[in-house]
Amino acid sequence: MKKLTIKNIILPALLFGIFFIPFNSWSGIGFLGEYYRDSCFLFFSFAFILTLFKRRIQIPLQNLVFQFLILFLLWSFLTTILNSHNIVDYYFKQTSGFSRFVNQFGSLIIASLIIPLTFYNGFKRINVNKTFRLIRRIVFASLIIVLIYSIIEILIVKFNMVYLKKPLLNLFDYFPFTEAKTDMRLRRISSVTFEPPALGTYLLSIAGWMFSYILTEKKALKYLPILIVLFLGFMSGSRAAFFTIIIQFIIAIFLLLKSKNATNNLYRILIGLSTILILTVGYFNKPIFDYIKKEINSFKLDDSTHSLSNKSRFGIQQAMFNVFLENPILGTGYGLQAFESRKKYPTWAKKNNWEFRLKYLNQNDKRFPPGYNMYLRILSETGLIGFLIFGLIILQIFLWCYNNLKSDNSTIAFIVLISMIGFSLNWLKMDSFRIYFFWLCLALIWIIEQRKISKNG
Repeated sequence: MKKLTIKNIILPALLFGIFFIPFNSWSGIGFLGEYYRDSCFLFFSFAFILTLFKRRIQIPLQNLVFQFLILFLLWSFLTTILNSHNIVDYYFKQTSGFSRFVNQFGSLIIASLIIPLTFYNGFKRINVNKTFRLIRRIVFASLIIVLIYSIIEILIVKFNMVYLKKPLLNLFDYFPFTEAKTDMRLRRISSVTFEPPALGTYLLSIAGWMFSYILTEKKALKYLPILIVLFLGFMSGSRAAFFTIIIQFIIAIFLLLKSKNATNNLYRILIGLSTILILTVGYFNKPIFDYIKKEINSFKLDDSTHSLSNKSRFGIQQAMFNVFLENPILGTGYGLQAFESRKKYPTWAKKNNWEFRLKYLNQNDKRFPPGYNMYLRILSETGLIGFLIFGLIILQIFLWCYNNLKSDNSTIAFIVLISMIGFSLNWLKMDSFRIYFFWLCLALIWIIEQRKISKNG
């Protein structure tokens, strides 16, 4: 019987964490701050503690992406120090500027250092190909649970089969980190996540992993995972996420057509899909046209369903850009843009908008308003210098993908590339670094590059 050691526990802890990434519809643990809903964080934290007990955490110091990442962290800290004369006067939502910085910078350290280094140390000793297949199986298993919940939820909210809630959907209350619920007002699905956009973010994060089945498998079922992603992306009602998944799908098809192993089958699939699409559009042209028109109009400020969320999103983004214009080099300091942005929310965004009155400008609500755009957040908080460093991180990852698409690590490079397209587009509408699959991709890059160094050395 295999002896139980710390090393043997770390790997299962990481895999359990990856499995539970989408499961965040529970009430959470309050003192964990930004991570209070993230059930996967509990497993990753446990794996990190076990890694500490090994007393030797390996760090990919020679990797350029890691070096840029450290540089970004150092600049985020330095620019805050340089803004200290303003920070002492900050006070918003019962929170001082110093307290806000400590919380936000601590969250950044957890997301960008602790979690990816835990991945790096946990998966480093396993064969890279075995690691990728193991992770992918876990992700697919998790997706199946997401799908089962979603199908029941769709039957309830889309087809008014409310009688299914008690005997079927409520069974998920017994599933870890899940609270069964439905949105009968907006009729959108969120599955095991806490809201439809969270489901969309999860789906675009795993799209590359599910596409890779087409590259490596031979059975017809290899197309099933990505069909599930496309189906759930459409049904989620998350407009931006579904658009992102479609972009990922188009680019993946383009890359797959260059693969000799997949070309013939893909041509047949494309011909079949094109035929179905032409017949569908020809027969259902009016409802399809009306749907597309409705989705385009949903981004307007006068859309009846989405006007409030659009006004909030665009208003906050405009305020952040104005903060950047006033602080172009240093920014406001990491995590601190909201103290300045609150003075710059445009009147058209606040007018008849309960979100600003009850949430974003309500001093009794301690939750800070989201930035809704990672790039604008980094510009406003760390200035042009921080934005340039962050851009170099993203650019270097894309360059790594390009350089490895025809190597022995082509499948992982494919996954990372499709994932990065998703993350890059998704950051146009959200400002969180808590994208666990992004840090998993970074860890895989570090592992592959470190093995190249060891092999050549």
